[in-house]
Amino acid sequence: MKFLLFVSFVVTLSYAQKSLAFCDEYIEFDISFYGKFISNVKLSNTTDAILADYRIMIIDNELNVLSSISIPKTNNSTCSWIFTPISGYFFIGCQKGADSPYLIAYKSINETHYSQFGDIVQFPIVNSTVIKITGSDNTLFTVETTKVTLFTLVMSAADWSIKTTQNVLDKNYFSRTSEINITDITFLPYVQDSMKYLKIMVTEFNVGSFWIDALVKNNIVSPFRTGNIFPNLSWTKYQSVTIHSTTSNVSMISMTYYTTQNSPMSYKVVVNSVASTSLTTNFLYTQSGWQHQIAVLKSGNVEAIMYRNPLKQTILYIYICSNSSSHIRKLR
Repeated sequence: MKFLLFVSFVVTLSYAQKSLAFCDEYIEFDISFYGKFISNVKLSNTTDAILADYRIMIIDNELNVLSSISIPKTNNSTCSWIFTPISGYFFIGCQKGADSPYLIAYKSINETHYSQFGDIVQFPIVNSTVIKITGSDNTLFTVETTKVTLFTLVMSAADWSIKTTQNVLDKNYFSRTSEINITDITFLPYVQDSMKYLKIMVTEFNVGSFWIDALVKNNIVSPFRTGNIFPNLSWTKYQSVTIHSTTSNVSMISMTYYTTQNSPMSYKVVVNSVASTSLTTNFLYTQSGWQHQIAVLKSGNVEAIMYRNPLKQTILYIYICSNSSSHIRKLR
């Protein structure tokens, strides 16, 4: 059985390690044509899009290439992000140095083929290096080390554009006196009283993560409350957060650290109030003699972590979450 989660693993696995791989079955792709894999996004239950250096690949569950699309790059910029905030479209985020980043939109022709939609659009008011571009519904997020800026994605039948908003998640928003050092952002939707919300986690290098609850109304994400998830681990620095499940007051998350000697941990987060968040350790992802290399990968209730040993051999461990995500077990 092939998990589409394998696609994310392929993106992170160095081509140089090919000779060390122990696989019963594998598929080779022509990197001289596609380029090296960078990232991927799920388009439907049966298709994924893989962002590579030169082209975007549309693949099925069996990892067959259904189609591919060239990437129009400007000024030797680098395209590092791919995401699908709204059904029927996906976007590629690119940037050169500290120049204003831009997006390229692709629209579905059918289940297997996409084509570029509209013009390349630059982000207004962003003139520094971003570490991530992503989006949900008709809201876009640009992530810089000191702030996350929210933009509105405006779609029409023949074109699209980006508009500014007043929403900036920075040290003032999180009520911090010193500058923050953001390393990642992730989010997961939930429903309460027939209304759609978004749980947002902004990872901070030194202290842990900030959580934000946002209302999604008319496809626009509007943050309305925030709090802290600070594990108080003096021996580590924080890389990213994976959200397994969430409601307004209870979330199951995993935290990944920059120090590979410290394995990722799964936590149960209970929001008592915006000023009080309790944290309970749920699971420690560890494998004796092996160090984790990437953040926890997630697809449905299946998770994966890549480990490497001193011989530079690489393995991928698969974990299964229960329906409530309160219990995690390793798949053997």
